Amino acid sequence: MNRGKPAAGLLVAWLVIALGGCAVQRTEHVLRTSPVWLADDAIYFLRQRAADPPELWARGAADGDRERYVASAEDLPDPCGAMGELFRMADGRLGVALDCAATRLLAFDPGPRTFERLVDLPARVAQVTLRADLSGGYSAGVDDRCWSLSTIGLPRGDLAPTLPELTCAAGASARSPVLTRWGGLVFTATRDASDADTRRWSVHLAGFSGVPFKGIGPTFEGLPDLDLSPDEELAAVTATRFGRSRLLLVDLRDGEARELRSSEKGFHQPTFAPDGRHVAYSDRRDIKVAAVPR
Repeated sequence: MNRGKPAAGLLVAWLVIALGGCAVQRTEHVLRTSPVWLADDAIYFLRQRAADPPELWARGAADGDRERYVASAEDLPDPCGAMGELFRMADGRLGVALDCAATRLLAFDPGPRTFERLVDLPARVAQVTLRADLSGGYSAGVDDRCWSLSTIGLPRGDLAPTLPELTCAAGASARSPVLTRWGGLVFTATRDASDADTRRWSVHLAGFSGVPFKGIGPTFEGLPDLDLSPDEELAAVTATRFGRSRLLLVDLRDGEARELRSSEKGFHQPTFAPDGRHVAYSDRRDIKVAAVPR
């Protein structure tokens, strides 16, 4: 029997127990949100570690592709707050919304990796879509768990309520606006008077065929997010149906829906690939990619 010095492993174990119990390996908590598929090989997203400010990162198109750091608050021109939301711009740049006292909009050019300050909005908004010529756009904001759409007037950044039948004052809720190239608006809305967590939403179209707005396709619960396919024929929607989070494709011509994925985990913020063949989305921890059936 060896009665000399204890082996190194036993000594370490004894010290761990003596100083506070069993050693527990800590898992780093990282959030990955707001994906925007801007180029064939670049899905941009916000990456946040614990209580640190969100940073701008990118990754490739395949699940498990290496993530690469892009920018942080120190790289922004006159930063007034943290990066709160990303959105696609029609000119190929990435839109960045800063969560300040109100909301500041920036444009990020991936080529020279530079930011341009676009406008300061007079209120906080959570979702933005802008026209290609930057003459205006739409935003969605939340107040006491009710979402409503506003028209953005550029270059001053004025906000004005739009679609009065779908405002909080009318007992409705609307969010996730996306502009088409020709000026139509695709979004999700509800006029269900149920509890905010169980209200029934659906995809809505505004300005199509001269109709102010109309709902199409199935209904779903939760807070749905939406993106428009490059050919503007499909909407990718993340929402809850029958107690599970789902990634759906809704045909804007006839409202027919197809399910790509479902899970008990929450799905959020879908974004189409530039070729329309895949959709990326966030489950908060990771950015996932699903193929679009042809």
